[in-house]
Amino acid sequence: MEYANDLKQFWKRGYGHDINSKSSCILFHDLFSRLEKAVSDHKSGQKVTEAVTVQVGHAETLLPLLTLLGFFKDNNRMTSVNYAAQTRRSFRTSLIVPYAANLVLVLYDCGNDDLRLQPLLNEKRVDFPGLTNQKASMPRFQDVKELYRELLQGCDFESECQLFRAPAEG
Repeated sequence: MEYANDLKQFWKRGYGHDINSKSSCILFHDLFSRLEKAVSDHKSGQKVTEAVTVQVGHAETLLPLLTLLGFFKDNNRMTSVNYAAQTRRSFRTSLIVPYAANLVLVLYDCGNDDLRLQPLLNEKRVDFPGLTNQKASMPRFQDVKELYRELLQGCDFESECQLFRAPAEG
């Protein structure tokens, strides 16, 4: 039963199709723009106007965002015929997005311009994919931005999700 549900979510909202995660581009950019605003306010000596932002959604919102961020990506794609090879998979929706699932990004100022970002999923520390060699699960904010540089410069929901593309000029 668990594998059947994970398989469905993998193809519907997870890594099965690239477009699944692109639906979270707007949320991704909103998260990072809020973090950047907090950093900017703090560095300029102003009071941080949004110390906490709470956005509420469903598993169907959170799973594509986690996919876009690269969390819980296994080496092999889930299919209906590779169940036996998937026993150690990290993509398990019952653990990733249980009832009342939540993602928290905590921005720390560790002094000397050392800003760090700690991700918590369901109140448990998780590592940003590719940044596991850093201090526990609290890498430098600059390194997190570099990790997601392509998404920060692109990942435009409108261009990703439009039904018809304008013909190329030329």
